[in-house]
Amino acid sequence: MLKLCLLFISLFTLSGCATQPKSVILNPVYTSGKISNINSVLQAKVVDHRTTNFTIKVLNQEPAVYLPDASLPVKIQNAFLDALTSNGAKVLPTSRHTITLQINAFHSKITESLTQHESNAVADWLVIAAANGNTFEKRYTGQSQITGPLKHEQAKVESQLNSLTKKMLTRIVSDQALINFLQGQ
Repeated sequence: MLKLCLLFISLFTLSGCATQPKSVILNPVYTSGKISNINSVLQAKVVDHRTTNFTIKVLNQEPAVYLPDASLPVKIQNAFLDALTSNGAKVLPTSRHTITLQINAFHSKITESLTQHESNAVADWLVIAAANGNTFEKRYTGQSQITGPLKHEQAKVESQLNSLTKKMLTRIVSDQALINFLQGQ
């Protein structure tokens, strides 16, 4: 009876370990360089307004959900600050002119079959800038799709999300309407 009880506890413990969701590790970096001239002093921040709690979700699989990188907003903020400063903005926490990047959606959904997988990444961000009593708001969306043989590799999906971040930041810092607003034009 004792052996049966120990066997049951061991199996229960092992099954609990096997179903632990994996963490997603993202490291977005802005590498597009200087593509515009923002020439403004700003206070910048990133806020996370996602309604879903996953970054990568494998459909029709158990466990289906990977946990998001807990520091995702901080990592995107670091890349956002790099994008702004690389393009002539001076970022100061005391500036009265503000720019906020609001993350509304940022995830990848993966479908797998016996022979291939497909990863569909989506980003939905809102930029809100305020200067001289005026406000500028613009929504930026992006998508990325990768396919491959057999099951997905998490590192490739993470790379896909990092690339999508770079693409989104490049679009934001090169948006002439936003640049004109930040420069008071």
